[in-house]
Amino acid sequence: LQYIAERELRQAVCENQAIGGTAMIMNPQTGEILALANEPTFNPNAFRDTQENERRNRAVQDIYEPGSTFKVITASAALEEGVAGLEDPIDVSAGLIRFGARQIDDVHRYDALSFTDVIVKSSNVGAIKIGLQLGPERLGRYVRRFGFGEPLSPDFPGESPGIVWDPARLDDSALASVSMGYQVGVTALQMATAVSSVANGGELVEP
Repeated sequence: LQYIAERELRQAVCENQAIGGTAMIMNPQTGEILALANEPTFNPNAFRDTQENERRNRAVQDIYEPGSTFKVITASAALEEGVAGLEDPIDVSAGLIRFGARQIDDVHRYDALSFTDVIVKSSNVGAIKIGLQLGPERLGRYVRRFGFGEPLSPDFPGESPGIVWDPARLDDSALASVSMGYQVGVTALQMATAVSSVANGGELVEP
């Protein structure tokens, strides 16, 4: 698994001309990290010849905006809080929503989608509408419950806590961003752990 992770990551970084990347395979029931790869990487036998960016464990130290992968958090919070059911219709406003001068669009235009299809079709507007129904306090609580904003495991020295906003400081525009995975910083480890907690029935297991 480790060999495959390194091989596929290297190929993906080359094909996309990326500066770097990370790949992880995690057992959602136990939290065991079965494989973890970073690019660029280094040869431990030639440690003195390596650069700092080659030695960095990007999976636990680099933060990024997760985008649509974060919608699973918004959806989970809404289901748990009874804000919406799986087949409830969500008005996605023909694929656009405005906050003052700011306009957020969907790639495809829909008039209404079921809650499930908001996630299946990755509707930004639908996720925002769900997030607005939740409100900043409830959504912020679930963001924390899924493990964002703090280190997850003592097994990873230098692990970044990521960046999450104080719910009290979120206006509607900022809440919209968080609902679809922006204006929040996460690590790959945090994202894998959060998705694993959905895969294993709702229990967050320490990685």
